[in-house]
Amino acid sequence: MAKSSYSQPSYYFGMPDMYMQMGYYPFPTPSAPEQTPNQVMIPYAMSMSSHCRYFLGQTEKIDISEGAQGFGALVNPLRSGVQLYVNDWYVSNFSAQAVEMNIWFGPARSVVGAKASNQITPGFVQLSPCPAPHGQLLFSSADSARPSNGSIASTRILPPMTTIGAEKNGHWILSPGTAMMVHVPAQTERESAEMVFAIGWWEQPVFG
Repeated sequence: MAKSSYSQPSYYFGMPDMYMQMGYYPFPTPSAPEQTPNQVMIPYAMSMSSHCRYFLGQTEKIDISEGAQGFGALVNPLRSGVQLYVNDWYVSNFSAQAVEMNIWFGPARSVVGAKASNQITPGFVQLSPCPAPHGQLLFSSADSARPSNGSIASTRILPPMTTIGAEKNGHWILSPGTAMMVHVPAQTERESAEMVFAIGWWEQPVFG
């Protein structure tokens, strides 16, 4: 008998083959391999700290007892050559009663009769110390009037035995010759009370 010219195909046309010919792949698609991002976001404050430009510190306890006002201030001297970028600030009320607190901005020359805090450190702690900051952390307690030639940008109530604060992430910028102050006005009916002002900031040259 003559052999038929028809030969059986080398593979079987099953249902998957029909789907594949129509452009449909019936099996689960393997997931793409996880890719490492090409860019890693580093917080700007961390970058400034690694370059010895980030600083933080606090005042001593400030007496705000009856008849006395108290304040803590971050001051940028007139010829510092840098701008101060406030990252975060905190105020602690150690008294048993609430006190009024003002956030004041104005010229550095209006901050008078204050003492400089030595409780300041760079954010980058190393055996070879970073250069000293240009910004100054000042504080005072006296019976004089509130500072002039500036603006009170915010008034807040500081609850008893409480710490309040905020992260500004550089939104507040102090040019040379300006200051930011946390001020507690004098009150005649206030009993014995104390406060502490703490702040973190970084410094960058005015030009460049």
